[in-house]
Amino acid sequence: MSIVKILDDVTEWARQNICSKIELKVPPKNTEANDEGYEHKTAHPVAFTMYVPTEDKLPRNIPSAFPSLCVRFSEGVDDLQSMTGTMGIQFLLSTWNPGTHSADTFVVHPDDPFQWQKDTSEEKKFERNGEGWRDAWNFTDLAVNAVESVTNVSGYEIDRSVAVKYGPLTEQEAIPDYYPFWFTWVTFQLKYPLMRNIDKIQEFL
Repeated sequence: MSIVKILDDVTEWARQNICSKIELKVPPKNTEANDEGYEHKTAHPVAFTMYVPTEDKLPRNIPSAFPSLCVRFSEGVDDLQSMTGTMGIQFLLSTWNPGTHSADTFVVHPDDPFQWQKDTSEEKKFERNGEGWRDAWNFTDLAVNAVESVTNVSGYEIDRSVAVKYGPLTEQEAIPDYYPFWFTWVTFQLKYPLMRNIDKIQEFL
């Protein structure tokens, strides 16, 4: 297996099995447009491989790098004795959420006090707050559940002897404040058979 193919396959798997299952807020082009009267948009997270491009390098069909899931790897090991390879995979998840918009707000149904519905009032409401972290962790829950609910990712076996780990992005062991952007990570390990041309080795046996 080639490193590039594994990363491409895992990215496609994440796009289909994680990113397509959720819609999250997309930041406006005008970064000040998250005050009162702003109607936010949502989209499926974009799946990137290895690096998240800066805004000037985004493909034409992608309006923003947020929300996104970036597939990286921490380390690869080829065991030539057992002809088995392993690769540590990391998902870096990012979201944007400056607060509560009117579309996030639920109100009591006018005809049934025991039912709730989305606030559809014409007035666009926005409350700036620090609750946006909930999007990041809902996204993370989805990613963790997707990994833990299968035995393989695109045909690469999940190594269940290695724990699935997750956490917030940290710098020098502290969680940095990037409000209104939120970052988390998920790690797990894949294993796969090694396919090597051993004709040259046979000459020396």
